[in-house]
Amino acid sequence: MKRLPLKGIRVLDFGWIFAVPHATAWLGALGAEVIRVESMRAPDLVRFLTGTDGVIGPNLSGVFHSINFSRKSLALDLSRTEAQEIARRLVQSSDIVTENFTVGNMQKYGLDYESIRRLKPDIIMLSGTPLGQDGPFAQTVGFGPTTQAFAGLCHVTGYPQSFPCGIGGTWPDFAVGTAMVFFLLAALYHRDRTGEGQYLDLSMAEMVTTMIPEAMMDFFLNGREQSPQGNRAPSMAPHGVFPAAGEDRWVAIAIASDPEFAALCEVLGVPSLASDSAYARLPERLGNVEMLENEVAARTRDFDRDELVRRLRERGLAAGPVYNTHELAADRAFRASEMMITREHGESGARAVPGLPVKFSAIEPDYCGAPRIGQHSEEILSTLLGMDAEEIARLKESKVIF
Repeated sequence: MKRLPLKGIRVLDFGWIFAVPHATAWLGALGAEVIRVESMRAPDLVRFLTGTDGVIGPNLSGVFHSINFSRKSLALDLSRTEAQEIARRLVQSSDIVTENFTVGNMQKYGLDYESIRRLKPDIIMLSGTPLGQDGPFAQTVGFGPTTQAFAGLCHVTGYPQSFPCGIGGTWPDFAVGTAMVFFLLAALYHRDRTGEGQYLDLSMAEMVTTMIPEAMMDFFLNGREQSPQGNRAPSMAPHGVFPAAGEDRWVAIAIASDPEFAALCEVLGVPSLASDSAYARLPERLGNVEMLENEVAARTRDFDRDELVRRLRERGLAAGPVYNTHELAADRAFRASEMMITREHGESGARAVPGLPVKFSAIEPDYCGAPRIGQHSEEILSTLLGMDAEEIARLKESKVIF
């Protein structure tokens, strides 16, 4: 296998939950040595999400396994002075430090940027917080749903005349984590060219606002506030999810032009609909969108979902089935992508987890299973800090390390 692009880069990762671990997992898959610093006193909450067969334990969480591959685990009690000193020593041989604690926590441990840059002037540090390091609300604690809310996303998401609605799951953590990879690589490139390290102060809320550009620009340019539109789009009609035959079977359809609408009508068996004065051109379709959606839904419900998708795609139209996770896993195209990788995870055995959503022609990412908490503590202290077995045993006995 060819040398991975981040081989020789060491990342000291204090991140937890989703966003930062997601970013550092991708860095690890691209060759970086990622050392996850975590604590037995305050372990990552994700380690205790449901494991196999509902059993809960710090090394059993499938969710933790899916976003913490390609790294080592060092368990420290950072409330202890000796543990803080161990972390500072590791900084001196690292290239990147990442964290997403509440503002002020890293300073409390003597691990804030101003402190660690004195140890290693070219260090790169990224801090991810809900609202950044400065300003009146810098101390705000937040998770994905609250970040969506105060970033304005919930105001434009959902259905008309309904309450504000966020995007489900852990969004925007994974989108933010993906962006973190880009920012860190840019900082590495800058360091390689200039020798300068730097501090990356990332606000998750600001990241979210970049994902609703239409709403932001409409307000700043025109003074208009956009409202929720459900599955509709301001420049396409029909644009949404429509019922197919059977229970809970749905098809997503997006029509961008008048010729596309004519093709849709032919597939649905109502070619005359394309010449109806209420729908013939896009402006009319947008003005009569509710009636249009009812017309389309009345026809799509007579079709088998997959057959309708096949026919629409044959005509060059944007259409797709609405899959649940079981159907996604069984889909031939998804399986052929080989995105899911299976790795051993110690106590829980082999697990299939998502890898990078890209295929490189010149390299093959390196995936290893997520570590048990503290799995590499002794190895890291021995090989990187030169500690002998007696010193490591003393630190374990005094619960400085685990």
